Amino acid sequence: MIKSLKTRAKYNLVLFILCFIYVFVLGLFDDFNNMGIIYSVVITLIFVFSILSISSTRARFFYLPLIVIALTWLAEYLSMDLLSQITGFISVFFFLYIIVYLVIRVGSSKEVGALEFLESINVYLLLGIAGALLFTAVYSFNHDAYNPPGEILQNRSDFIYYSFVTMTTLGYGDITPADSLSRSLSIFFSVAGQLYLTMIIAMLVGKYLGQKTTNDLKE
Repeated sequence: MIKSLKTRAKYNLVLFILCFIYVFVLGLFDDFNNMGIIYSVVITLIFVFSILSISSTRARFFYLPLIVIALTWLAEYLSMDLLSQITGFISVFFFLYIIVYLVIRVGSSKEVGALEFLESINVYLLLGIAGALLFTAVYSFNHDAYNPPGEILQNRSDFIYYSFVTMTTLGYGDITPADSLSRSLSIFFSVAGQLYLTMIIAMLVGKYLGQKTTNDLKE
């Protein structure tokens, strides 16, 4: 049991580092050459460690990210826009499955510690990444789906930025949805982001404080 928890913590820590790099670091180097390949490498690793973080089901579902990874790299190498769009939508469903699984696991945990808080952070970052992938796929189908600050949205960091600005309801207004689908998706992720913060985090804090009070009474 202890070994299983240590393994789970290790995978979640690596997943957190990868998500942190994907969300906060890569955008600083958008002007560099071959950044598309670097984004693909990091998202591939996020795929793998997302599956490893839900170790009880990885044997049944590991084939899905392997297929998506192969198709993503094929689309990147051959510059196949349609295949890239398809893998983008598949990736979103994959991440949503991981998110739901982790939320259920965190919500049903009887004890709350550093691991549960780490998983909760990973869920939020994965939700933002899923939003970025979905917004990217929608934009690739219809370039009029969003109003960009310039002529076009060129970089993946633009969609990562828009996804988290939407989830936090910050709403700078430099990138705005322009059709019914993009507006509906923006509403969904803004509501999902706020519900997650208010419900899951509040529940974890309540469990942790209750757990601490119980331990103090026992002592």
